[in-house]
Amino acid sequence: MRSSPTFATLIAATSLLAWPAAAEITPEEVWADWQRMIATYGMSLDVGSEQSTASAVTLTDVAMAFAFDEEGGTFNTLIPEMVFEARGDGTVEITISPEFDIDITGTDTETGVPFAFTATTRQPGVATIASRNGDTTRYDYIGADASAVVNGIEVDGEMLDFTIEATLRGMTGSYEVTEGTPRRFSSKNAGDALVVTVDGTDPEDPATTFDLNLTMNDYDSEGSGTISALAGFADMSTMLTEGFATEWNLSHGAAEYTINGTGPTDRFSMTTTATGGDFAGVISPEGLAYGGGNTGVTVALSGSDIPFPQLTFSVAETEGRVAIPAVPSDEATDFGLLLRMIDLEVSEGIWGMFDPAGQLPRDPATLVVDLVGKGRWLVDVFDPAFAESAGPDDIPAEVEALTINQLQLTIAGAELTGDGAFEFDNTPGGPFAPAPTPSGAINLELTGGNTLLDTLVNMGLLPQEQAMGTRMMLGLFARPGDGPDTLVSTIEVGEDGSVSANGQRIR
Repeated sequence: MRSSPTFATLIAATSLLAWPAAAEITPEEVWADWQRMIATYGMSLDVGSEQSTASAVTLTDVAMAFAFDEEGGTFNTLIPEMVFEARGDGTVEITISPEFDIDITGTDTETGVPFAFTATTRQPGVATIASRNGDTTRYDYIGADASAVVNGIEVDGEMLDFTIEATLRGMTGSYEVTEGTPRRFSSKNAGDALVVTVDGTDPEDPATTFDLNLTMNDYDSEGSGTISALAGFADMSTMLTEGFATEWNLSHGAAEYTINGTGPTDRFSMTTTATGGDFAGVISPEGLAYGGGNTGVTVALSGSDIPFPQLTFSVAETEGRVAIPAVPSDEATDFGLLLRMIDLEVSEGIWGMFDPAGQLPRDPATLVVDLVGKGRWLVDVFDPAFAESAGPDDIPAEVEALTINQLQLTIAGAELTGDGAFEFDNTPGGPFAPAPTPSGAINLELTGGNTLLDTLVNMGLLPQEQAMGTRMMLGLFARPGDGPDTLVSTIEVGEDGSVSANGQRIR
């Protein structure tokens, strides 16, 4: 099932209602502020009863609902009690029923199959304090644990055996809203651990079961942005054109992820650990960015289809980040892509499957791709109308410049490195039409390549004639470098469409 931006926004709103975040303010003012926020998120509100005293506002049977236009689904929750009580120091304490349900229905946009489930939220002992400083209302919360549990999911009228539980342990945090046009928010959240467990049964084979467990220790997150432009917006395109913006980041300590599956005749198990990690993102009219990484990653695999008791591999660092323009523009803006996998090491069991004699070096493998550039969208790619009408030959974007900051591939004793830069002329009818015309150069260096080819031939993994063809191709594009078994090459592309390798024209 696919999650839309509106659905993600709604979940954020619900978390605010469950665990909000901390000048002189009254219970009535806090309740009025909550009503404004609920309306901003496009939710309907109905209160069973409201009682006010000199020091408190008490609400019973607080019902909130939301309709997902895109998914054709609904969100409904009924909170038995909310109390806003003055603490005598200019702040207000907010308490909410320690347990309430959230009912969600929808339709899978890919299959058209309807689904429904109920999530039970529990937050015993969570304390929330509201305060005010000028135009900013702050909510500070501190509590032991908070959790949400889903017991079963109904798909196409059939109840499936499926349970998911997410728990925040030892959480603390704050949420601030600053009045203005637009209204701004900022949030902080930290805790001892985030724990997620999932288990269920294959509906087509009751003898097949699975379970998943995730533990993320010492998490710390921050977020900020504008919220006035959210109500009623069903797609990213509308949100961005109305000025919606948000950014967030999350870091964590040691983490572990396990998944196990058991069938009538087979089994599978995987355990992944990391010593730390981070995740960050930005959504705004100026651009979209997303990415994260981990350190000290280890993976262990076992199962009936794996010919060894256990296969393992580890990676010292992993990182992936991408940034792109968000909306069409007349001027090109920045984009980028970064992929890093540093020091990949695999167990001898994996090596032994194709190199039992140990002819290949067992050195760690590394992959780095670091690209930046300038480009622009020609159309609004987030507009649902574009997705429905775009054809395979439609070109939605133009690239004006591309810089290769770093290219590195290290494996089995060989290493390829490179860098370069190109500019692109998007005038139709160029020498590479219908593609734009590039101009620039890329510098490449290969060390250990011939040695690796010889080893692969000796192992019988590469036929001699194919190795010879590879060497002939390298001879056309490369020349010997300064070190042993080193080849270097500079590939240049001219504005007239010419291509040369090390000064020799090949096109």
